[in-house]
Amino acid sequence: MIRKIGVLGISLLCLATLVSCEKDFSDVGSSVVNNTKFETGEILLDVEIETIDISESNPLPIYKSVRADNISIGALGDYWLGVYNNDNYKTIEASFVSQLSLATSPRIKDLQPATANGEIDSVFVLDKVVLKLPYKATNTGTGTTERPIFRLDSVLGNKDIATSLKVYRNGTFLNRLDPDNPTKSNSFQSNHDYDQLELLNEDIGFTFKPNPSDTALVLTRGISSGNTYENTIRLANKAPFLTIPLDMEKMKSLFWDKLDGDEFKTTDAFNSYFKGLIVKAEGNNGAMVPLNINGSITSATLDFHYTITRSEKQEGITDLVFKDNLPKTISYSLSGVRNSIYKSSPATITPSANNFTVQGTTGTMARIKILDDVKLQELRANNWLINDALLSFYINKTINTDKNIIPQRLFIYQEKDNGSGSISPTQLSDAYKEAPTFDGNLSLTDDGTPEKYSFRLTDYLSDLLDGTTNDNSPLVLKTYNNPTDNPVINGVLDTNVSTYNWNPRGVTLLDGSETANGTKRAVLKISYTKEK
Repeated sequence: MIRKIGVLGISLLCLATLVSCEKDFSDVGSSVVNNTKFETGEILLDVEIETIDISESNPLPIYKSVRADNISIGALGDYWLGVYNNDNYKTIEASFVSQLSLATSPRIKDLQPATANGEIDSVFVLDKVVLKLPYKATNTGTGTTERPIFRLDSVLGNKDIATSLKVYRNGTFLNRLDPDNPTKSNSFQSNHDYDQLELLNEDIGFTFKPNPSDTALVLTRGISSGNTYENTIRLANKAPFLTIPLDMEKMKSLFWDKLDGDEFKTTDAFNSYFKGLIVKAEGNNGAMVPLNINGSITSATLDFHYTITRSEKQEGITDLVFKDNLPKTISYSLSGVRNSIYKSSPATITPSANNFTVQGTTGTMARIKILDDVKLQELRANNWLINDALLSFYINKTINTDKNIIPQRLFIYQEKDNGSGSISPTQLSDAYKEAPTFDGNLSLTDDGTPEKYSFRLTDYLSDLLDGTTNDNSPLVLKTYNNPTDNPVINGVLDTNVSTYNWNPRGVTLLDGSETANGTKRAVLKISYTKEK
């Protein structure tokens, strides 16, 4: 429905824009008030909203799952791990799978006792095998102990509830090229089914709680005499990290005993033999955190901690004499193809009437219909000059009270019919022609509570009304994903919208019902100029 709100005086900005049309403004003198040919006004266009939910039953392939691999973009922005349960949104179990880099490993034969003539005899003892996963954290300053105090970034859920974690050997080859068409890049969706081989946990009941104080690993090292000593391992910048101990016997069989074999001679041979690790979170409640897998200083690694005891032959003494103990570590970085895995279950609370939700990794979005064909023709007949078009969505402030756990930005694009019976998600022209004002960012009230998200769609609406385009396809509202939702990346424009999304946050918005939501309803406000 279209309703006239009123006639406004022409602003100085509008005057600056329109004065170039000299013949139309021949009667405009030094005062805007004297103008008798043009007037400005505003209307509100009510919008229709339909929820889109990613599921196996969705008829459109683009809405079956989100893309979750790093193949086309090099590295995902965030790899989440854990469980996030919010009654108003889908519960998410966030996991990931990753290949490993081929480390420069010591050759086993070089670590064996040199008994033939050797001046030095080296014996090694494998002490511990762990998967080390650095948290994303901020150093808030130095504490009283002269050690940094960290704050974990973006923890969602209840960090006081332990989350179950399991580490499996991956049995699915993570190919960068499409097996059906090797000329194209491969892709993996968030719900891809990976082959889980051996469970590698030392403790099959292992759980974790995100803790910013986890900055060290204290392990007991063995030496050839049978004695032990404690050794403390820290990251280079003392950042907090999650440590998952792995089964020593299994890892010795899979890795340690094969270091000198053909499986470890080349990267291709290594990736064919050991296809990576699956780190799987399970449960219906707990906390979810982003990991610093892509870090340049602190990276996620599979670490083999071992000790070399060295002895030497001394003149006049038959037996070898102890020389020293050398603590060593071989690290295999989580690199190559890495994919996120998201398992979701329905929200406990269904959105109430005249509300709808959007949530990132679960693919919960909304289809927005602003104009039907009849209304479009009615507006075109007005011959308006569109000065501004602002589409706003207000937040349900009863549900969303914490600005830190809802999306900081939403995104809107168009569902274009590509002429072949399917949909092509396409950037709106405002997203790249008017990027500084396109917006979608979270707006707060004066007291800092969440209020709304707004989009400026002036170019889009102008093109529709002046006939530049006749494509009146619906718009889609989703949680913004950085940087894959940006139309210009590294200076290159791409109007296609990808299905990547690693933003698990959700928000509840008010729909377009004036009766239920009044002035806080979803609405498109158009400011125009017309000839009297």
